Amino acid sequence: MKSLLIPKYDSYIRFHDLPGDEPALVLLHGLGSASSVDYPSITHIPGLSRFRFILPDLFGFGYSDRPDNFDYSLQAHAETIYEVIHSLGLSGVNLFGHSMGGAIAVALTAAHPELINRLVLAEANLDPGQGQASKMISEQSEYNYINKGHKLFISSIKKGIQESPSFSAYVGALEIADPRAMYKSAVGLMRGTLPPQRELFLSMKIPREFIYGEYSLPDPNMGQLSSGGIKILIVPKAGHAMMHDNPDGFALALLQSFQS
Repeated sequence: MKSLLIPKYDSYIRFHDLPGDEPALVLLHGLGSASSVDYPSITHIPGLSRFRFILPDLFGFGYSDRPDNFDYSLQAHAETIYEVIHSLGLSGVNLFGHSMGGAIAVALTAAHPELINRLVLAEANLDPGQGQASKMISEQSEYNYINKGHKLFISSIKKGIQESPSFSAYVGALEIADPRAMYKSAVGLMRGTLPPQRELFLSMKIPREFIYGEYSLPDPNMGQLSSGGIKILIVPKAGHAMMHDNPDGFALALLQSFQS
């Protein structure tokens, strides 16, 4: 795992840089998770294994630092990923974001379009004020969430493991996530971007795809995305945590996205 010091925050963001062919694939994780948890299991799958993978853990999550002077907005997260890409001398990358990571990917692409060749989102937050988990977290006070709410949130996810074993990976990530980062990132998701992520995503001229898990359908937004020129892909036998529910199906959807 590599580390990059972000001087503005005197903190390190950490990421896997797995060698392979370019354009590199940069994969961003969702709220409470970590790229070091979500994606290593798919990097060896035939077809994908030849690519260079960049797997950053966002500030506050996984192995990255938890800077006190970082505001955890979508834009701030996006700028730290820009610093990672820039430090590696990359351009024309294929950028993927899951859930909150998708909203961050939209913000990054809008701010630095010269870096991104293709944008692929999976069940991303495209509208401010949406997202069941982020709404539940942000409706609490910061103090209450940090001191009580985070543990309760983890407990609620643990209860679902028997029904969905894929939740166990998410619980592991949540256990090491910084509660303050969770809260502030959820608030950032509720606030969104200006213009909103959906408007930015639909107006982009680069190739774009949107991935759903089969169990997340039907979704009323699918028609608008499709009519906006965005290719829709579906991971069978999977819900929101598609990379854990069906790793092979998720990898195939990514491969189809990046090779189309």
